[in-house]
Amino acid sequence: MGATLKLGHGSAALDATLNQPYAFAPQVAAGAALDLRVLAQPVGQSCAVSAGAPATVPADGAPVFVHCTHTPAARITMPETLPNAALAVSFGMRDIAYPGIAYESRPGVVGGLFPYEYRIKSFTLGGVAQNMADVSLDWRRGTVRFTPAREGTYVLTLEIRDSGAAQKTLEQSFTIQSAASRFLFVATDGADTAGRGTVAAPYKTLAYALANSAANQAIVLRKGTYLPGAIRVNDSKAKQFLAYPDEVVTLTLGSGSRISVNSDLAPAARIEGVDITGVKQWGIVSDPSKAGLVVRNVRFLDGEATDNRENPAFIHGWGDTGAAWRHKLLLQDNDFGTYVGDGYATTLFDAGESLIENNQLNLGQTFGGFHDKDNSQYNTYRENYISFSDAHRNAMGIQVSAQGNSTNLHIHHNLLINTGIHLGVQCFQTTCYMRDHDVHHNTVVKQRIGMNWGPFNPTSFGTRISHNIISNDSLPPYGGLSCQSRPANLATQLSAAANLIESTHTLAFKDSQCSANDMTWAVWQGTYGFDTPASGSTVGASSALTGSGPTTGLPAGDTRRTRRGHQYP
Repeated sequence: MGATLKLGHGSAALDATLNQPYAFAPQVAAGAALDLRVLAQPVGQSCAVSAGAPATVPADGAPVFVHCTHTPAARITMPETLPNAALAVSFGMRDIAYPGIAYESRPGVVGGLFPYEYRIKSFTLGGVAQNMADVSLDWRRGTVRFTPAREGTYVLTLEIRDSGAAQKTLEQSFTIQSAASRFLFVATDGADTAGRGTVAAPYKTLAYALANSAANQAIVLRKGTYLPGAIRVNDSKAKQFLAYPDEVVTLTLGSGSRISVNSDLAPAARIEGVDITGVKQWGIVSDPSKAGLVVRNVRFLDGEATDNRENPAFIHGWGDTGAAWRHKLLLQDNDFGTYVGDGYATTLFDAGESLIENNQLNLGQTFGGFHDKDNSQYNTYRENYISFSDAHRNAMGIQVSAQGNSTNLHIHHNLLINTGIHLGVQCFQTTCYMRDHDVHHNTVVKQRIGMNWGPFNPTSFGTRISHNIISNDSLPPYGGLSCQSRPANLATQLSAAANLIESTHTLAFKDSQCSANDMTWAVWQGTYGFDTPASGSTVGASSALTGSGPTTGLPAGDTRRTRRGHQYP
């Protein structure tokens, strides 16, 4: 977010900021020599044309990929924020690789004080040390890329450090088995007959490959468009679905087709690298994913609600078997495109220990972005870019409804444009509770942070809002409560400190339905002690932010980048 890559081809140049397709003008004829060059790269990143790029301009209009990784820099120290638990790997990396084909994966890390630093400690094959220079590592993200030279057991050990003053450290080893027998291949020019499924003789359809797979195999799709129909994923057949590296694979759903994942056994099911189009109501359904579900580098191109009452979304998690959470998800590096109807990128029931990070949302006219609807437990929303137009502005960029309670939600380092963060809108019974929700280091532009019944119900506690940037003159920076009585213990249920608030509005807090709970700054700061200068908050009219869209943030070099909002060096 906020980084721009300048690319050149022949005499043409373009700036790429968002993760989306770009085209040069003038165009170069197909078959001409490929002259793609990195002219300028973001500070702190190293970018290069993919090693798998063709020598000539593709005749079929296929894209050419450019990969960027963060490079090591001086460590930074972040302010103390909660929760500050021990570092932990909640999701490991993909555990299989094909010999001779590029492997890429990334762990899901939680705990400590974000951002993290990753370093390679060792890299072995069959217990023998390998050249660590053969492994590409993103120092900030932990993304690993290498090409296994042959079959065998690779073990990659990473050191992970956080950004606390007293720096936490975790050393974690990941075992990656390189074996051709663990993979089945599918291509549009393949054939669905026995004895196939190899890279040289692929199957033709995903359905046939799935039916003839073993539980420990992965299905790799070559470039092209597939009409897979309904796909049911469980522990008896392959549950890892991957696009071939640097090839565009499109799964066309529709007419009620979707990908349903029901998994109780490790490893986690995986869907990586594909484009998904023609979503009707839901694209991927967790039904449930007790062993985990990883959705990485997936582009959801378009979707449409067929029933606005039934929680339409690109990714949906059922919630129908009681209070125990049943879904564990890693949603990482995905793009969520236009969705028509009252939908979201996600609608999740009973999700726990999930990590939703580095996703891009441009949904169009919908109700909101991520919807964590019911019985949320220990979920983290981190470094997502969520954008709506001025015409489609809404309050629900990240919505934790807490319909059946919620505990220990962590929302931090997100950039939200024309949309906000909202807590507790469906936690309206007095017995419903929201506990220990930490909202910090987010940048919210042209919207606010909302809190309805949930955070203020009798047994709720621990809503902490700090180190955010809230920039919006047309609305108070906070809102909610919905005409309920203002709780007597408001000052202990909520804390708001160390925020940068750009607002000239006379109200700090606006009741969403009436004026009974409207609070002026004198009440917000004087009566309750929220956002006072002594707490580290700044309230003022002048704008310190620069840029627009994904480049919105504090100026480069501004020392407050580690103190306020989503950006850091």
